[in-house]
Amino acid sequence: MFSTYRKLFAEPGIRSLTVIGLLAKMPGLGIASVLILHIVGNLHRGFAAGSVAAACWTAGAGLGAPLQGRGLDHYGLRRVFGLLVTAQAVFWSLGHLLPYPALLVAAFFGGLTTLPAFTVIRLALAGMVTEDNRHTAYAVDAMTTDIAYMVGPTVGILLASTASPTVAFLVMGGLQLLVGGAYLVLDPPLQRALPAAGAPKPGLRHWLSARMMCALGVTVATSIAVVGFEVAAIGTLQRHGQLAWSWLLLVLAGVASVAGGFLYGGMKRPPSVFAVTAALGLLCMPIGLATQWYWLCLLSVPANLFVAPALSASAGAVSGLAPDDSKGVAMGTYASAILVGNVIGSPIAGTGLDHGGPGTAFAVFGATAAAVAGLAFLCDTRLRARDKTMAPAAQELENSGATQ
Repeated sequence: MFSTYRKLFAEPGIRSLTVIGLLAKMPGLGIASVLILHIVGNLHRGFAAGSVAAACWTAGAGLGAPLQGRGLDHYGLRRVFGLLVTAQAVFWSLGHLLPYPALLVAAFFGGLTTLPAFTVIRLALAGMVTEDNRHTAYAVDAMTTDIAYMVGPTVGILLASTASPTVAFLVMGGLQLLVGGAYLVLDPPLQRALPAAGAPKPGLRHWLSARMMCALGVTVATSIAVVGFEVAAIGTLQRHGQLAWSWLLLVLAGVASVAGGFLYGGMKRPPSVFAVTAALGLLCMPIGLATQWYWLCLLSVPANLFVAPALSASAGAVSGLAPDDSKGVAMGTYASAILVGNVIGSPIAGTGLDHGGPGTAFAVFGATAAAVAGLAFLCDTRLRARDKTMAPAAQELENSGATQ
């Protein structure tokens, strides 16, 4: 297993790409917390108002990810990042001076032009890593996401509480610009070659195949399970008056996910994305039986062992199905699929908590994730069987044409 990782990091450029990718994810994951605390602390509005601003940023990021990916496909990293870094510099230097209504509009455009850190590293891994090491590379990417998730929001909250929300706002923006500059210097290869000037742009049907829809569907399922777990777990602790233990729960969940990603990345023959995601959903269901914080922590470990593997496998599935000239837009759509899962999973878990308690919440979002993964598996299986049936007929037609 360790030799698998040594082989991966021996490939040129992977170490620097991993470090920059980790640093790039931290501010991206901490932006929502910093926006909320700025609105509460500086603009003296409630957490609901702060959540609306965070939602505006998220909506912009979800819409912008495929557009940015398409730009990366056709214009390359430096031209796209030059525009995005400029737009981010404007937002982070002026955003903390805006009144609340203007900040909502600015947050949407800030999300629309946010740096596609997750998309870029996945595109670079697809182009820089050999086929044998690809699933290990995506496992490392998922593990660094877990680390960034534990560190990014924590740094933002600490800065806001110990210094001021304005300091947190400016530091988060400075990190965004610093990482953007690092990507411009590194300029990792995102595809073999940019299309020639004037070449027709591939249409939607070129890359959004039926099997790609299955891969994006299982990505949504993974995100439903991940965000549903977070909402249901925090809600369960609050119901039992044990919210003070939420930090330990989230740290254990993150550590379990990293451990699962490490094991998955070292496998020679990893299980399919459908199996991993279905297992994640099913293992979330019994967590709702916990009535004390220590049982909640213990029951959460098996499910979270599958989080990083599910994210890794889904990213690999989307990247593997995308043509070389459309990997950017495909991986951007993958990022949007994760946000779609967040939008679906959070209200499912919240509604379950309100109407049936923790047991219902975990059962509903876990079953939903497993069912979507199962449905995607059945569709993908039928499509692969159809392709195998059609391939000999197409070959026979080609041979007969050549004979004539």
